[in-house]
Amino acid sequence: MTRPGTIGVLSSDLARYADFSVALMHCQTPPGSKLIWTKGADVVGNMNRMYRGMEGDWLWIMGDDHVFDSDLLLRLLEHDVDVVVPHCLKRMPPYDPVVYSGEAGEDHAGHPVYVGNTDMPKAGLVPVHACGSAGMLVRRHVFEALEKLPGEMFRSHGGLNEDLTFCADLREAGFQIYCDPSALLGHIALVSVWPEFRDGAWQIQLDLGNGVMMPVQRYLREEVLA
Repeated sequence: MTRPGTIGVLSSDLARYADFSVALMHCQTPPGSKLIWTKGADVVGNMNRMYRGMEGDWLWIMGDDHVFDSDLLLRLLEHDVDVVVPHCLKRMPPYDPVVYSGEAGEDHAGHPVYVGNTDMPKAGLVPVHACGSAGMLVRRHVFEALEKLPGEMFRSHGGLNEDLTFCADLREAGFQIYCDPSALLGHIALVSVWPEFRDGAWQIQLDLGNGVMMPVQRYLREEVLA
């Protein structure tokens, strides 16, 4: 018999997915659960391959840019609802929850503009209009109902990404989406560190994406060149 041992994971700040790997290794799952890994830049295609390869009564949609407690999946399964997501924040400022309470109208291109739920409670199941797919738990009978709709299971349509399109299909089929605010999903964010020189001094800025630059500290140019 092989003796037990220790798995040591050494990572640095530059290893983006190390935290996800450790979280996945500690994830508690029902016996006999299947793990599907899809890889590539085609997110929609990856999600459809994940769906087509699913086995059992549910599919838990996860990305490799998240961290989570080991019992997150089991907690979501305890709710016994059709569709449920954990509480996840956007990667970029202002870091709002990735759930939406409804549509407020259209933008200049005619695409729906969704209203965010910034006042999430701390516990209980919260009905939501739409959400991101990160950590989304979907029961098999939901997919069986959506198979009656035309096109692929996951797709982008009408200016909406695959997450919001899937949520629109869920609503059309009569399903309610829930969020569990106490089930937390961490979003791994990367930043770029940029030097900026102005007014005779250097400034370090973090590029948070979407044109958002965050100043970190200032120091004299002479100190850098010394």
